[in-house]
Amino acid sequence: MNVPERYRLAVVAATSLIVVVIVAAAILLLNRPGPTPVESPTPTATPSPSLDVTTAEGAVRSFFGGFAEARRTDDPTLVAPFVTGKDSSAYRSVAAFLQGQKDVGKASVTTVLRLENVQVQPSDSTASVSFDYTEGGYNIDPKTGQALESPVVLPTTKVIAVVRQVGG
Repeated sequence: MNVPERYRLAVVAATSLIVVVIVAAAILLLNRPGPTPVESPTPTATPSPSLDVTTAEGAVRSFFGGFAEARRTDDPTLVAPFVTGKDSSAYRSVAAFLQGQKDVGKASVTTVLRLENVQVQPSDSTASVSFDYTEGGYNIDPKTGQALESPVVLPTTKVIAVVRQVGG
């Protein structure tokens, strides 16, 4: 796949984010008692960064919302409520991405964050959450808040996150 150099970091970031969400969602719903009800697919414009982790869809939306907020300040602790701990692979993936941004003097503003056509398929103690993911924004100087580039919206990607509840 030939990706113009200008978009390579964004493509890598989006791919990393998808992996992080799958891992975080799996961790969140690992020990959920009983099956998770199937939720009807509904398009949603923007996820709420609230702590609604009571459903598989809510866990995924909360994680992405937290990650969008964390990108503005390069502060990975903003995703901590959505993972099992700072030693989890989801947290470490976010922290590594944000450290990379910080190392090159960048932070990000997310202007588009859509999880649409969400479908949840429960199975014992896990659930598969599939959705169309669209993300957009621009990089900023973390000290001044000044934009370093024009806003870009990445192509929509189909994502499947496997989530499991941990600790009730």
